[in-house]
Amino acid sequence: MRIVLIALAAVLAVSVASPASAQNRQPRQCLHDQLETQANRSRREKALLLAEEINRAQGLVVVPKRPGQRDYKPLDQLFNLPDVPDGFRVQLLTDGMTYSFSIKDTRDPCGYAVFSDQSLDIYEAIPSPRPGGPRLLTQK
Repeated sequence: MRIVLIALAAVLAVSVASPASAQNRQPRQCLHDQLETQANRSRREKALLLAEEINRAQGLVVVPKRPGQRDYKPLDQLFNLPDVPDGFRVQLLTDGMTYSFSIKDTRDPCGYAVFSDQSLDIYEAIPSPRPGGPRLLTQK
C-alpha cells in the first residue's frame, strides 16, 4: 500500500512539473488586443455594428404605453439585424421596460464581449481577473 502511495505521489509530482502543465498556466494570447489580426478586427467591428443595430431596432419597436413606459422586445422579435459574427454569441434580456444584451466572442481565450442596454451606451470589455482563482463560497 505504501509503495502504491509513493508511486502515485511521484506520478502526480511529474505531471504537475511537466511542460504541458506549465504551458496551461501561461497566459493565452487575446484575440482583441494590440496584436489583433485583420480577421479578428473585422469580427469585432461586426459585433460592434450588431450592438448598434440592436439598439436601433429596440428604438424602432418601442411603443410607448404611457409616458415613461416602454415595450422593448426579445431578440427574436427584432428585424433587419446583421448576422451574428462567426464565433460570437448574443444574449438579450428584457422585461419590456428595460433591456440589456451581451455579444461574447466564444473564440477569445480572454473572454472579449460587447454589451449595452437601453442607455444606448456600448461597452467593450474582458472579464476582470480574480486574484487567487475561483473559490467556493463555503471556503475561507
